[in-house]
Order: sequence, then structure tokens, then C-alpha cells
Amino acid sequence: MYSAPSPPVLSVGRTAANPKTIADIFAEHFASVFRKDPAAPGARYRQSMESLGINFSSTGRESYNVPFSVSELRTALSWCHDFSPDPDGIPYAFLLPMSDSAFTFLLNL
Repeated sequence: MYSAPSPPVLSVGRTAANPKTIADIFAEHFASVFRKDPAAPGARYRQSMESLGINFSSTGRESYNVPFSVSELRTALSWCHDFSPDPDGIPYAFLLPMSDSAFTFLLNL
């Protein structure tokens, strides 16, 4: 099987075609972009945001914590392609004709 060679990458006047060298060039670039330079624009804002604590508390009533309804599950399954997503070998199309009580059972597992 033929695969075309990767195009060379140009960085600071040097050309690289070796995958390891290209990976190193990208790593150097991203390290420089994300380096925490206190003089960089936005550094003060970033530092103030990083100093804030993260609050993971929850009331449990947030919309993302509400259980799925049978209707939502049916809609999600109807958007799926007809193939098995997991090693269980059960295609989505097998689940679509199930009764509401069967869906309710699955949702309560």
C-alpha cells in the first residue's frame, strides 16, 4: 500500500520532514505559547482566575443531574446509526421498538 510522504514543516528557517523532528517542533511551539510568562498579555487575568478555588458542590437539582426521560432516550437512539457501538453486539435499531416500560427499566438500572 502506497502512502504519500508527509509534507515538510518549516520552523524558524529550518525544514523538517522526520516525524520525530516535526513532533519536537510542535512541542517547542506549544510549550512557548502556553509558558506562564508574567509579562505576557492576559497573564494578570490568568493568575487571578487560577487563584480562585473551584466549587464542586451541587444541590443535585441542576439540569444536568436530572434523570433522562423515556422520550429523551428514544430521541437519542433515533439519531444513532444502525450499528453496534460496543462489544455487546446489540445494534441501536434493536432497542428502538422496545416498550416504554422496558425503557423505564433500563433507565432505572
